[in-house]
Amino acid sequence: MRLTTERLELTPFDRDRDWADFVSGLVLDQVVTRYWTDFAEPGMTDADKERLAADEFLPWFAEGRARGLVVWVVRTLAQEFVGVSGLMNAEPPVGGPDPEFGCMFATRSHGQGFATEAGRAVIEDGWARLRLARVITVIDSPNLASRHLVDKLGFRFDAAVFGDDAEPYLVFVVDRPGPG
Repeated sequence: MRLTTERLELTPFDRDRDWADFVSGLVLDQVVTRYWTDFAEPGMTDADKERLAADEFLPWFAEGRARGLVVWVVRTLAQEFVGVSGLMNAEPPVGGPDPEFGCMFATRSHGQGFATEAGRAVIEDGWARLRLARVITVIDSPNLASRHLVDKLGFRFDAAVFGDDAEPYLVFVVDRPGPG
């Protein structure tokens, strides 16, 4: 299974093939992780961050596979690692039946339109392959780039949900396009 866009190739995340790029390109990139409060603990080593990422991301990536949801590794057509983008089970406090769209891109890939290009391919795959009626995305930090992306992908604000920590999680939705 593979998705191809004008500039990108997306393949399903495979831990054996993709973990090293995921860690070096995303987990150890302080720009990418600046909103991940778990990664800001004083004294965290790179090995600590990799273990934490394995504990947090690998189970989340795997949970949705039973439903046909895919986390895609995004590479340029020349096979340079760009990041990941995909559909996963929505995590608490949001939860629910609708899959959650998400993406993370290496800093060197920011500002080139890769997130929009990959996001469109991921969502189109959800419409075509899984016949999804709706996809959500959750913004839980002041990440303006994420907000700009969800606007470009056609998401609209749906609700604010508060976690146990009283932090707001902004939920955005996009519905499957109708015929015509």
